Amino acid sequence: MKRCFRLLVAGYCSVLATAAASPFIEPSFDWDSIRPSDDLEYHDCYGEYKCARLQVPLDWLNKTDTRVATIAMIKLPAVVPDDDPAFGGAIFTNPGGPGGSGVDFLLSMGRYLRYTADKPGRRHYEIISFDPRGIGRTVPASDCFENNVLARDAFLLENRGNGALTNGDGVIAYSLAIMDAFGQRCQQAGEDAMAFVGTPNVARDMVEMVDKVDELRKRDAAARKRKGDDDDSDARAELKKRSAPRRKPAELRDEPGDVPRLQYIGFSYGTVLGNYFASMFPGRVGRLILDGVCNIQDYSSGPGWLTNTVDSDEIFDNFFEGCAAAGPDVCALARPSDTHGASDIRCRYDSFLSELDQKPKSVLLDSGDVVVVTSWDVLILAGKVLYNPLSMFKVLARKLNEFIAGDLTQMAVMAVGLGMVPAMQDACPLDRSNATKPSIIIEAQNAVVCSDGDDISGKDLAWWRKYVRSQLDVSNIFGATWSTIRMPCSGWRIRPNWSFKGPFTTPDADASLQSGRPAAPILFLSNRLDPVTPLRAAQAMAAQHPGARVLIQEGMGHCAVASAPSKCTREVVADYFESGVIPSDLSPCSVECHPWDESCPATGESVLQTNDAEVEAMTSWFNRDEAPWYRKSPLGLL
Repeated sequence: MKRCFRLLVAGYCSVLATAAASPFIEPSFDWDSIRPSDDLEYHDCYGEYKCARLQVPLDWLNKTDTRVATIAMIKLPAVVPDDDPAFGGAIFTNPGGPGGSGVDFLLSMGRYLRYTADKPGRRHYEIISFDPRGIGRTVPASDCFENNVLARDAFLLENRGNGALTNGDGVIAYSLAIMDAFGQRCQQAGEDAMAFVGTPNVARDMVEMVDKVDELRKRDAAARKRKGDDDDSDARAELKKRSAPRRKPAELRDEPGDVPRLQYIGFSYGTVLGNYFASMFPGRVGRLILDGVCNIQDYSSGPGWLTNTVDSDEIFDNFFEGCAAAGPDVCALARPSDTHGASDIRCRYDSFLSELDQKPKSVLLDSGDVVVVTSWDVLILAGKVLYNPLSMFKVLARKLNEFIAGDLTQMAVMAVGLGMVPAMQDACPLDRSNATKPSIIIEAQNAVVCSDGDDISGKDLAWWRKYVRSQLDVSNIFGATWSTIRMPCSGWRIRPNWSFKGPFTTPDADASLQSGRPAAPILFLSNRLDPVTPLRAAQAMAAQHPGARVLIQEGMGHCAVASAPSKCTREVVADYFESGVIPSDLSPCSVECHPWDESCPATGESVLQTNDAEVEAMTSWFNRDEAPWYRKSPLGLL
């Protein structure tokens, strides 16, 4: 199409600042009321959920180190008791990030995941997640500012004022200086914690959690026996059949290869965690679904993060083309007078950004906050929409139409809500005991990214100039922002206790539970177009794991299960968790709704009227209004 070309950039604060705010308001629960323990002990929390605080060694590689990490775990119970023959065990999940809270994620998406995996009357699962090391409610936390709100906000504002890395060598040089100081601060404040947050440690934590879940189930079974309940051997045998569907009951005895195994669905960075787990502990794999797949070599080696955004510009083109095809009745950006369709809409958008480049707009909010809106702010929001086209394309069109018409109030409100402009009125409260802690802190991401990737500390200006250019060559809309993800590593001084660089592969799967082999091949999922985890990455990763296959969902957005309802995809997921078998003729799955549809039958009012709680869980996930604006991590669902 005819286009008004404009180089789309965003600055480092777009990655940092989103860590400061969240639209998710969790129900009240005091995690300090749970006593940490070496054994898994669940407590009622958040209504229907169960929570636990599990102690694990801080350093898995040093048996003489007595320090511990306390992992915050959360469970959504199955809809049947765990001694029911239809009980399918636990499915673990990770929402990505790095730095994403599994607790927040399960409270938001847990019921939808359970609905996706369950086969009513045949197989029902409990869903478990957790806050990984350094993150959320897990301690010790990754925190370079030691709860100093003012220092954190000053850091964010200094980065915002410095601008985008694409603005010249001066910006890059200043960013390197900021990150050098940041690295010193982190080393001083949190080296004891942040040296132990790398993905190999988290993968080992998952082995421990799987074992503890199994131990708890055995303790519960023993307690039922003491109370005179029926022996649960039939239920345990049924669970084992999921990994060995062709074995006779007489062959289901415990044996060296018959150890607790992980059932897992990981999203975005969660596919990195899953890939590490499978490669490091292949004999502990039961069922593994990786959705929204990262190229593990690009993540863990070399400059890093150079292959994620290859499809993002095409999705943004689809936004304009879809808007033109939908017309003014559906897309607020379209005009009856558009004679060149998408090109006319794109030109209006580019002209608006150019005006903001020339003359940023100031907005005084009712709160007293003063916000200067720049093209950079608009680009941050537009980039977030690419993760969720189904729910956000029409919303973006309405917002951009308001902005272009001169009403930037909502843009300013969202900038403050996202943390792009920290709200400073409470930076120095008289009572610091009530100071608000960010829902996610930037160090949680930085510590993992810098631990897992190659050491790039000390790289000079010329190296970074080349790196930024490489990112822009991959994507105009995401390139500048994506180049900032590794920038904190330029001054990172904390070296990881455990590094794993592969090989990222697994032996052939063996359903007979042979020791050291996965019980099933890995199932990879990908949308046809994903802004930050492209289909080609899923295909490349599947090629490294014997028997693995890729299910393609014919949609746009980040992660298949999370981006659009698809009965076909849900059936493939549920069949795989039940049988461990991936069909050899795995065909692409269609989606039930598209971004510019006037309504979505799968999530509309008629579905809500069915009074089916599990279906309602799906509709609530896809009808989250403007929650996707507030995405907090580059490779995550929240």
